[in-house]
Amino acid sequence: MNRRRSILGFILILIGLSAILKNLKLMPDNSLLIFVGIFLFYLWHLNKQNLFLVLGTLGIIFGLISLLDYYGIFHLRMSTELVLLTLGIIFLYFYYSKRIFGFVFPGAILISHAIYLFLMSNFNSGKMWPSYFLLLGFAFYLIYFIAFYEKSSWPLVVGTILILLGIVFLGFSFGILSWRIYKYYNYIIPAVLILIGIILLMKVFSGKGS
Repeated sequence: MNRRRSILGFILILIGLSAILKNLKLMPDNSLLIFVGIFLFYLWHLNKQNLFLVLGTLGIIFGLISLLDYYGIFHLRMSTELVLLTLGIIFLYFYYSKRIFGFVFPGAILISHAIYLFLMSNFNSGKMWPSYFLLLGFAFYLIYFIAFYEKSSWPLVVGTILILLGIVFLGFSFGILSWRIYKYYNYIIPAVLILIGIILLMKVFSGKGS
């Protein structure tokens, strides 16, 4: 359990760093590939499996190529969405074929990131950015049904929180919600507490939570 928590913590840290560097415009959208490569090197350090080393190297190479293209040092035409989608599918394939538990996380997250980049490049990116939270939430739902079904429900909790955040941010982005909503915090906070309580009770009564 401690190893799983350390792996999840490492993933979340890398996702956060990737998002910060992207927002600071220091790295392109697919800079996540570099961090995926670093994560795989971390798994290789833990498990000493050459598969992690090979995939980690590929992730870093793709990420560095994108970074060089971003700064105009080296240009190579490639579809970022397709690369991320392919890598995500590869991760899930190795999870199913080799039963490598850690691969389910980058597999689902990379697929959601590929869909996010597709939406941002084909629709109004100024309003669609909250879809990142929605897609990441669905990624955790996918992780639950692939690896944690009838074992542990924590990915559902994480996914639900991310999806709710995405819905709220989309509401603000499209003007459906207004920042004046803070006037109703006396109702919103209790409603959130009730929702969390319902989720916890569902977890208890199902008898499948850990």
